Amino acid sequence: MAGCACFVGIALSLVGPKASNAFASDPWADRVISFSAGTGGSDGYHLASSALGSPTRFTGASFGFPSAVTPFSPPFEPGDIVSLGTGGQITVAFDEPVTNDAANPFGVDLLIFGNSFYYDADWPSGLVGGFAGEGGVIEVSADGRAWHTIPLLAADAGFPTLGYLDLATPYSDTPGSIDSDFTRPVDPSFDASGKTFAEIVAAYNGAGGGLGVDLSSVGLDSISFVRVSNPSGAGGTPEIDAFVDVSPIPAPGLLTLVAVGLLGSARATRICPEPRAVRRSGSSGVRA
Repeated sequence: MAGCACFVGIALSLVGPKASNAFASDPWADRVISFSAGTGGSDGYHLASSALGSPTRFTGASFGFPSAVTPFSPPFEPGDIVSLGTGGQITVAFDEPVTNDAANPFGVDLLIFGNSFYYDADWPSGLVGGFAGEGGVIEVSADGRAWHTIPLLAADAGFPTLGYLDLATPYSDTPGSIDSDFTRPVDPSFDASGKTFAEIVAAYNGAGGGLGVDLSSVGLDSISFVRVSNPSGAGGTPEIDAFVDVSPIPAPGLLTLVAVGLLGSARATRICPEPRAVRRSGSSGVRA
């Protein structure tokens, strides 16, 4: 109803443009600016657009091995990830800037998803016995010209992806029914060493994994461009799945205001009334 939409618009205006933009746009990287596969990358995994859009929740169907994506079972289809060989790089852009927002959980502003995973020391139960990740230098830019290297972090070495929150096994061949939140970071202090699959899901606390980047580490207020590269001599072949703008913790009262607007449409209509309809009778207009 127009009245309901009007009320929601009023609610969003009360908490500023950041909240309004979150409802109006998606949080994923939108465009590939440049891509070079490099040498020695994974054959067949050179589709740059695989790094756009949402991280992967379910993989393997085209190979005949369908699998929910979990920290023990990473995405592995060519349409899920793009591979960077030696000397390779990918640069993507966000249509809406990623901001250095103090309201973001743990101060994390950007998430990068690869296909890192945990080795299973008690297959198929899911017990962390090691970690597999393949690096990748991260650079960010506000304008696509001045670049800043993120220190001490590697793109394909973050918390492995968790697609669903209600899986009984880390090797499910069917999707779960409760999606994880890919815009929510995992607590950076979490150490998965020796943890079970159930303990990892609990520690993720609704999040979907990924490497967390705090833009304050390079002194930027916002960015619109991210570049991941694999320099000669770095070793490994990083794979990239997605780039995500972290959602801030809602301002007090925001969810209440939106819920009232959505559920109380009749009341909202009275707040933002529709124009009265006009019925036509012959050549005369008669107000209803």
